[in-house]
Amino acid sequence: MKNAATTSSLDEYNRNARLKPAFLVILPVGMLVSLFGLNFSVMLAALSGPLATVGLTLLLAQIGRDFGKRKEFYLYSLWKGKPSVSKMRHSDSSMNVHTRERYHQKAAQLLRISMPTETSERDNPQSADQIYEAYSNLLVERTRDKKKFPLIFQELTNYGFRRNLWGMKPIGLTLSTICVFSQLVWVVSGLFAHRPPSALTFSSLLVATFLLLCWIFVINPEWVRIAGNAYAERLLAASETLNESAVTLPIKSAQRKSRSKDVAIS
Repeated sequence: MKNAATTSSLDEYNRNARLKPAFLVILPVGMLVSLFGLNFSVMLAALSGPLATVGLTLLLAQIGRDFGKRKEFYLYSLWKGKPSVSKMRHSDSSMNVHTRERYHQKAAQLLRISMPTETSERDNPQSADQIYEAYSNLLVERTRDKKKFPLIFQELTNYGFRRNLWGMKPIGLTLSTICVFSQLVWVVSGLFAHRPPSALTFSSLLVATFLLLCWIFVINPEWVRIAGNAYAERLLAASETLNESAVTLPIKSAQRKSRSKDVAIS
């Protein structure tokens, strides 16, 4: 129980969006090791506490995050912008026109600026995107409470998991290919030696093959984009629950503090 608690020291997002992709990358190696009589899952459970104590699980989480983050700019260029930005564009066809109009009205209220028209967006798309990005950043900051916005947190975690897993695809694909080939050699050599494959050998080969097929056919930019779009939709939808006072509160608070200081000085 103590080891499990130590392993859980990473928060939910770090565990699900950063650490788990890293573990999936090295899973085929663990399955291969198990063929030599070493129970990988038991070893991992036994070492989970010490590994977390020395920071190895945090290191794996950071590595997983960095691989995905470094390639995020490429994803945005491939998608022609962040999903939360592109969905605010008049030229985007993935969202209902009337829904987008409501979001533009809400953005104008919260940002206290006029939103780009269809003509101004077409004439100066970079300027329009800067406004949409500012609104996206505002929404991110105002919806960080995962208890108040659980669906946003869930979709953000899904996106982070897919982005980071795709970011590590070259490593995962290489390891899975090596492990599948090695396990096939193990099975064939066993058959020649009249040693039929055990249930563990067969299940390890199935898992490694499944992961290899996922790396080849599933884990790609479009797969990441599905989660990115879902997160953007939840983020924009949450804007309708926000109000202007949530944004102006810090300003009023600062003014009150300023007045109290003036009183104290006088």
